[in-house]
Amino acid sequence: MKRRSALLFVLLACSFAHRAAADCMPNGSGKMVCGPPESSCMQDRYREVVCSPSGGGIALDRYQNPVCGAGACVRDVRGDIHCSRTARGSAAIDMNAAAACTDGCAPASAAMCVKPAPSN
Repeated sequence: MKRRSALLFVLLACSFAHRAAADCMPNGSGKMVCGPPESSCMQDRYREVVCSPSGGGIALDRYQNPVCGAGACVRDVRGDIHCSRTARGSAAIDMNAAAACTDGCAPASAAMCVKPAPSN
């Protein structure tokens, strides 16, 4: 029983360690960059790390540029990206193929994205 508990503890610790490092990645210079808490990050075409705000969403627009919103984001049938106006808010496409979001939708924008500094 102790062996099983120890194994479970190790597996849980590894999964939390992986989760904590999931939004850290190297930039174009090879330096590690970590986004804000509760954010998602990706590299832009120049290999610079771009992140969503805390509780927000990030996606590539039709020109392959990262755009962000305060909450989760979805792409509509025209390729426009809409995000919830609320941090940690939800977004989905309704049966009429329109974006539906918590507290309403706002267009995603590059200005909402965060460019974190590399770690020392």
